[in-house]
Amino acid sequence: MQRTTAGDSLIAFLLVTYPALAMLFDGAASALMIAAGVLSLAALLSRRSGVQGRLDGLGLAFCIALAAPLAAVALSTLAHGRPTFPVWDSPSRFLFVIPVFLALRRASLRSLAWADLAFPVGALATLFIALFLSRDWSAGDHRLGSKFLNPIHFGDLALAFGVLSAAALNWWRRDSNWVIALKIAGLVAGLATSLLTGSRGGWIALPVVLAIVLWERGRGKSLRWKVLTPLAIVALFAVVYGASSTVRERIDVISSNLTQYQHGQEDTSVGVRLQLYKVAVELVEANPVLGLGGHGFRDAMNAMAQQGRLTPAAAQLGKGEVHNQLLAYTADYGIVGGLALLAIYVVPVVFFARRRASPSAAARGAAMLGLLFAVMFFVFGLTVETFDLKGTVSIYALIVAALAGIADRANQDASNPSLS
Repeated sequence: MQRTTAGDSLIAFLLVTYPALAMLFDGAASALMIAAGVLSLAALLSRRSGVQGRLDGLGLAFCIALAAPLAAVALSTLAHGRPTFPVWDSPSRFLFVIPVFLALRRASLRSLAWADLAFPVGALATLFIALFLSRDWSAGDHRLGSKFLNPIHFGDLALAFGVLSAAALNWWRRDSNWVIALKIAGLVAGLATSLLTGSRGGWIALPVVLAIVLWERGRGKSLRWKVLTPLAIVALFAVVYGASSTVRERIDVISSNLTQYQHGQEDTSVGVRLQLYKVAVELVEANPVLGLGGHGFRDAMNAMAQQGRLTPAAAQLGKGEVHNQLLAYTADYGIVGGLALLAIYVVPVVFFARRRASPSAAARGAAMLGLLFAVMFFVFGLTVETFDLKGTVSIYALIVAALAGIADRANQDASNPSLS
C-alpha cells in the first residue's frame, strides 16, 4: 500500500465536491474548473512523472474535440473582422480541461475512486437549494431555480446528477448499504428537483437514457426481460403523468401551444422557439460557412422583426438565445461552428462507448456515466442553449474530461496491473 499524498487528497476532494459546489455558489463552477486546469497543467509539467499511459488515437481525438469550439469561434470572428473576444470565453472552457483529462490519466486510483460520491452529493445539493435557497423565476407559474441558475439549466443539471447517482451504483466496488442509500437518495433528489423546476425539456432525456441503459443491461437477458422491462417503464411514465399535475400541465401545454401556433398565435413558449428555429435556419442558409460572427444572431433580431419574419416578442427573446445549442453555434459560426459543437458531443460519446469494452469494471463504469452525461447534455441542448452560461459549459467540460480521464486511468491499470 502506498501512502496517500496531499495531491491524492486534493483530487478526491475536488471530484467529490465539484457538482455540489458548482450548484451552491455563483461562480464556483468556473473558478474550480479553471483551478483544476491550472493545477493539472502544473502536475503535468512537474518532475514527478506519475503513470505514463500512452495516449491512443481515441484520446487524441478527445483532446482535439475539446479544442474545436474555440478554434471555430476564433476563425469565424476573426474572418468577419470583429473578434468579439467575450464570445471566446465560453468555448475556451473546453480547452482548459484538456490538462485535467491528461492529468487524471496519471493519478492514483485510490483518489479517483471517491468520484462515485460526487453525483449523489451534487443531486442532494440541488434539492437543498430548491427547498431552502430557491428563486421563483416566473410570475405565477412557480418555476423554481437557484439564485443564479434559471429553472431550465438548474432543473436539467439536477436531473443529470440524479440519473448519474443511480448509474454510479457499484461503480468501483460493491457498495455498502449506506452508499446504496445515498445514491438512491441522489436519484430521488434529482428527479424531485427537476419536477419542482418544471423544466420539461430535460425530461425528454429520460427515455433516451433508459433506452441506453436497457440496451447495455439487456445483453444476454431473456426475451421476456427485454419485453417486460420496457413495458414496465412505459407504465411507470404513464403513472407519473397521471399522478403529477405539474408533469401533466407542463406536457399538455405543448399540445396547446402547437394548436395556437397553427391558428396564428405564435407568441407562446413553443411558438417562439419554432419562430427562432426557422429564422436560424434561414440565417445559416444565407451565411453557411462561417456564419454571422459573434452575437450575429442576436444582432439580426431587429431586422428580422422589421421584415416580418418573426414577431417582435420572439425577436426580443431571440436577443437572449436561440433555444437550441446547435442552431445557435451554426448561425453565429457557420457549418464550421456547428461541426465543432457536434464534436463536443459525438467524440466523447464514441470515446465512452469504446471504453465500455475495457476489461476494467471501474473503466466501464466511468464510461457509462460519461456516455449518459454527454447524451443528456445533447438532448438538453435541443431546447435550450446549454453553453450560453459560463457555469454550465464549465460543468459539462470538467465532468466529461474527468470521467474520460478516470476511464482511461482505470483501463490502463487493467491492462498493466503494475501501474497500481
